[in-house]
Amino acid sequence: MRACKCAFKHDAGRRTDSPGVRRNVVQRRDGTEERAYADNRGGPGSGEEGFDGARFKALVDAAGGDVAAAVQKWLVDTDKIEPGTPIVGLEIRAWMPQN
Repeated sequence: MRACKCAFKHDAGRRTDSPGVRRNVVQRRDGTEERAYADNRGGPGSGEEGFDGARFKALVDAAGGDVAAAVQKWLVDTDKIEPGTPIVGLEIRAWMPQN
C-alpha cells in the first residue's frame, strides 16, 4: 500500500510495524512511501503470514465492499497509520496453495 510518508506511525522496516517479516519499502519523490504487509517469503512458521481469505472478505464486507476502506481501517486498528490517512495506491495479491 502507498500513503504519505508522514502518516505512518513507525519508521520503515521497524519490527513494531511489521514483526517477523522482511518488508520492501519504496520511497517516492512525492513524499509517499510504499510498504508491503503480510508478505511471507520465508514459508509457513517464519512470521506473519497475511490474511486468511475468509478474514479478508469479512473485513471488506464490513467496509461495505470498499477494499481500500477495509485496508485503511486495518492499518488504523493495528496502529500502523494515522486515522484519516488517504491510501494513494493499493495492490492486493492472492494465490492458492499447491497440493
